Amino acid sequence: MESNFHPNDNFNYFLYWMCERMNIFWRRLDGQKFPWTEDPAFQGFKFTNVYRYLDRVSQYLIREVIYNGKEYSPKDMFFRILLYKHFNSDITWEALKEEFGDITYDTGWDNIAEFLDDRMDKGYRIYSNAFIVGCFFYQRKGFESILGLNKHRAHFKLFEDRIFQTGLVDKMLAAKSFEELYTLFRKIGIFGDFMAQQYTIDMNYSPLFDFSENDFVITGPGSIRGIKFTFDGAEDRHFDYVGAIKWVHDNFETLMGDFCRETGMVWNPLPWEPVPSLINLQNCFCETSKLAKRLGHVFNANRKERLKTAYHPRKDDIAFTFPPDWGAKMPDVSKLIID
Repeated sequence: MESNFHPNDNFNYFLYWMCERMNIFWRRLDGQKFPWTEDPAFQGFKFTNVYRYLDRVSQYLIREVIYNGKEYSPKDMFFRILLYKHFNSDITWEALKEEFGDITYDTGWDNIAEFLDDRMDKGYRIYSNAFIVGCFFYQRKGFESILGLNKHRAHFKLFEDRIFQTGLVDKMLAAKSFEELYTLFRKIGIFGDFMAQQYTIDMNYSPLFDFSENDFVITGPGSIRGIKFTFDGAEDRHFDYVGAIKWVHDNFETLMGDFCRETGMVWNPLPWEPVPSLINLQNCFCETSKLAKRLGHVFNANRKERLKTAYHPRKDDIAFTFPPDWGAKMPDVSKLIID
């Protein structure tokens, strides 16, 4: 397997994380009781799934925001996904549904903002803690119109002014590739690389787009840390992080097959995606960086690094739903070999 990419011994943790996280997923789906694993890192701390669209927030988006049995115009569907993604919270969306009923562009940014202002005043959290929605652009030239506005009002105004009033929404709806849509999200001026990719991924779950998750990927800060942990030479600032993800994807079956033979672990992927997409592998590297912190690895000696989010299992099960065009069907868990 000659290449410019050379996994180090820590690469086994990447493959281990993928195998064990999938085993946890299948055990839980099978109705087994917590903790679903003997690994204290997984027992005590929150990790995403191997496949991003299996996560609770993504599942809610697919099931309740996109494929809820109702028909929406492309503009309304885009608006719904944009709004949901901003908060990334099923609890906030449920509150909005209870207040407004069906949510479309005509619901109005101002009406939604007023309702959320009141909800915040009552002590409710309206944002998910999955990642921080930043406002790094507040003090930049060209953003004077949002000075003094709270976070959601500032974003709502920019969404309206820069996406809907300029006609950018039409260009976004006409995007011909994952990269083109991502680039248009970057053009808005309020998203970095990582968040622009996250919005693009969520839009791509809808009937509006049908791009392959293997066409394009960028690396966020977490995935870069994971790659630095698992590849020789990755500390070099000229290292090709995206190239490393593509190399893993191209050689995944060999890499995982060798690992399973050497360790006795079993790789139980989703049957319709046995080799996780570039997007999902990028996420797995990010999660491996969290595992590395748990193992005591230090990425930045000037910062106190630790896993921040403790895991508390929710009692409500997820009714797994996937875009109809995928033809995805969950396997019979009882027939899987889960070590």
